Amino acid sequence: MTAAVVGAGVIGLSAARALRADGFAVTVHERHRVGTVLGSSSGRSRIYRVSYARPGYCRLARRAIEEWRRLDSSLLLENGLLEHGARVERHAEALAECGEPFEWLEPHEAERIFPEARFSEPCLWTQEAGAVLADEALARLREGVEVIEGSHVADPSQLEADVVVVCPGAWLRQLYDLPVHARIEQVCFFDGAPDGRPSLIHHGGEDGRFWYGLVSPGVGYKLAQDGARKGPFDPELPDRPVLPSLVDELSAYVAEALPGLDPRPLHQEACLYTMTPDEDFILDIVDEIVVCGGDSGHAFKFGPLLGRLCADLAQGRPLPDECDAFRISRFVEVAP
Repeated sequence: MTAAVVGAGVIGLSAARALRADGFAVTVHERHRVGTVLGSSSGRSRIYRVSYARPGYCRLARRAIEEWRRLDSSLLLENGLLEHGARVERHAEALAECGEPFEWLEPHEAERIFPEARFSEPCLWTQEAGAVLADEALARLREGVEVIEGSHVADPSQLEADVVVVCPGAWLRQLYDLPVHARIEQVCFFDGAPDGRPSLIHHGGEDGRFWYGLVSPGVGYKLAQDGARKGPFDPELPDRPVLPSLVDELSAYVAEALPGLDPRPLHQEACLYTMTPDEDFILDIVDEIVVCGGDSGHAFKFGPLLGRLCADLAQGRPLPDECDAFRISRFVEVAP
């Protein structure tokens, strides 16, 4: 049996490994190269967590952690996660519904865990969270997998294989008529936090903005304001520029919320998200081809699980009920 995978990001490589484990001879087609800065999977680290406002995601995140540990537990830095801000109580409710452990910490208790930060309200603390070493994860996922770099697949239906899985990241819209668009995410790295510090999510206020941070060993503490650049962005453009105005905003945020860090960034960079209207993933079959994408900025932590689910879907195995939310049919208006 043969399988072809389009895209060598975290989902595509995970799907290839899962199919290979199921006995398929797998070839991955990557239009650029593994770990390209033009895609969405490059970089030193990504947050992983169980905490979500919806129980379905909590349950899937739990399964994803199990898949990461099955792959290589050393890829996870279990530094914990501190969350605070608007509507964080919903995360606690979802965790409780799923039987996941958590604690509420007073500001002074949170500051003992993260001395460089300052908090003005109680924080939700989950220990089983932290950072995935992203670039090392891609290298680990690639081991033993045949990847053809520089292979641009314009029509996946023309690939000769028993199973075809398409995970093209920001190029999903070019292959299928789906309501997705690419968006730039801009991050900065700051000096002053040891590599054992927890990840951070500040859910902000009623304006919907939120910030996140995590360790990136060897680079600095990584911080971003989620959704600061709404897009859309053309993934065919040759670079991923950063905006100096957003760098200044992040530096000001650091000075206020993390005064123990040097507010002068060591480095700044940008990568792509692929947004769906509801920010849920896409995992479905189109013309007998498995399609997975629409990361919406939170898929890396689910990478090995999404890859396993792609392989299961390709072979007709049932998926968890939580995956019903990822079907393409949700984008189709039903006539009254």
